[in-house]
Amino acid sequence: MTDANREQYITQALAQYQQVAGARDTMRVPLRGKPTLLEVIEVPLDLPTLNPVSFRIAPTLDEHAQADIVRSDPYSPGAQRIVADLVRASHRHADDLKESLLDGQDQPGLMTRKGKLINGNTRCVLLRELLAEGRITSTTMRVAVLPSDVVEPQELELESVLQKQVEHKDSYNLVSELMMLKKLHEGAGLTDAAIARRLRMRPQRVTDLRAALDLMERARRLAKPTLPLTSFIQDKDQAQNWIELLGKVREADQRDGRPAGDLVIERWLLAYVLGYNSVHKLRHAYGDWVETDVMADLTEDDDVGASIVQVVSVPSSEPETERTRPGGLDVLGDEEDGAPESAAAVRNLLNLAVAVSRSTSDEVPLGNGETAPAPDVREALQASVSRGLAASKRRSLAGTKMQRPAFGLNQARVGLREALDGLDEVGELEEFAPHRENVLQLIDEIAGLLDRVTEAAEANESDTRSFDE
Repeated sequence: MTDANREQYITQALAQYQQVAGARDTMRVPLRGKPTLLEVIEVPLDLPTLNPVSFRIAPTLDEHAQADIVRSDPYSPGAQRIVADLVRASHRHADDLKESLLDGQDQPGLMTRKGKLINGNTRCVLLRELLAEGRITSTTMRVAVLPSDVVEPQELELESVLQKQVEHKDSYNLVSELMMLKKLHEGAGLTDAAIARRLRMRPQRVTDLRAALDLMERARRLAKPTLPLTSFIQDKDQAQNWIELLGKVREADQRDGRPAGDLVIERWLLAYVLGYNSVHKLRHAYGDWVETDVMADLTEDDDVGASIVQVVSVPSSEPETERTRPGGLDVLGDEEDGAPESAAAVRNLLNLAVAVSRSTSDEVPLGNGETAPAPDVREALQASVSRGLAASKRRSLAGTKMQRPAFGLNQARVGLREALDGLDEVGELEEFAPHRENVLQLIDEIAGLLDRVTEAAEANESDTRSFDE
């Protein structure tokens, strides 16, 4: 269908709509700051054009190998096929929505007088699928039609608002939502306060979320290879993770410069790319936990872990100034040359984690010319990061440095009592025999640690007394 035929069909359908007597199908939308009643008509399924600038597909379109086809001629058959595939893949509940459409549309779509869908792209794609599969016989789609004088900034506003209202919706993933806020600010020219009013958010929240998108751009370029923006799309989006990271990075940037802020991101990103993306986990991915806990834990692993430490401890030969920076982020501070050895180790460990998390082969290069089984490397990294986050959490709960010794001993006392209770229950059972040797080895290790703790406490006491005398 040509553009002229499409517009002509819509014009004629609207004229026929006006001639219908009695109740007519309508849809109320928030247009130009007030509720507006729009006419709802039925159009052939092949009439609407899918929206190539929909917020839903923005992250995946940016990284698509054929994105230039969509940008150069967005309504050509080839471009529309690409958009249809992205629309289908970007909806996290597409199959459920598709089944619901067997009973018809609950809500109309929304399109312009030229036939571009502002809302309802996924439903259009799925209805076309159902028709092609012979599961429905209807060849039409219900759509509300916007007035002819609606301009693109108003279309952007409508998409952002309607996405939060329609039934059977799949809320935009976090990256799509952040890109939506950016486009409303830059494309539609809305202030953060205006966006907040339309989306029922606090203005500061809008400001922080827009800054979070810049932070994502900065974070993904710190890894080698560069992470795609879509790697930050999770089944359960946690905007709070990025807001908290933003605060830590700003503090480090202002206090010690951009390299310090990058190091904050890299430590945090190590946990994130290995699957620890919940708020209560990432809240402890700050400070020198990677250098203090993760590296030490890996060192104790006589197999893969020790090899990892050996590899990542070798300083990178790549000049720091060659690291790619996102355009337009100079306001975040100038990046200084060079990095401390510990920072280089963190970065190397992050790059290895990125490589293994994205690896599709059985082997992963360690960086020293050797390879190792990808599952083994992934398992070693995940285990050490998990224990590192737990150690960081314990330090956080322990309070000040003066409180940490007593806190650690109290935790140990609780654990020993639990072990004693467990031994009372199973110690004499025959089934416990295979586990006894391991328990006795742990007891020997703990006894040795207790001797060292006692010596450290007594030595400190002796030093203090000598100084006082």
